[in-house]
Amino acid sequence: MADLEALIRLRRHTVEEKQKVLADIFRQMEAIENRKAELLERLSAERKALDEDSNLETREYYGRFEGVIRGNVEQLEVQAAQLEGRLQAAQEDVRAAFANMKRVEIVHERREEEEAKEVKDKESQSLDEIAIEGFRRKEEF
Repeated sequence: MADLEALIRLRRHTVEEKQKVLADIFRQMEAIENRKAELLERLSAERKALDEDSNLETREYYGRFEGVIRGNVEQLEVQAAQLEGRLQAAQEDVRAAFANMKRVEIVHERREEEEAKEVKDKESQSLDEIAIEGFRRKEEF
């Protein structure tokens, strides 16, 4: 039986690498959400400032400003939707890699248990033979 320790280490490394990719995608999603929240907060603050100012020129600039902010928010939403697809694929990759690693670990554990049982059985058989030989010698005397 082949030693599976190296294969387990390889699979564990693969899982860790895929988890790093997944974490990076989560960070990108979080950055997009933070930027979107900042833009919407800024828009809200500007709207409050506009409500306090009755200047017509300010209202005209606000309309253009709002259009730019809404456009940026829409772009961020598109980016988030694209990342969502990558996120789901990365999560599936992590699940599959983890399942592969666990399969190898389970096979390894079963092999070790079988080997330990074989050793124990051999020891038991050897001790039985020694006991029988001792009993036989004792009977001869």
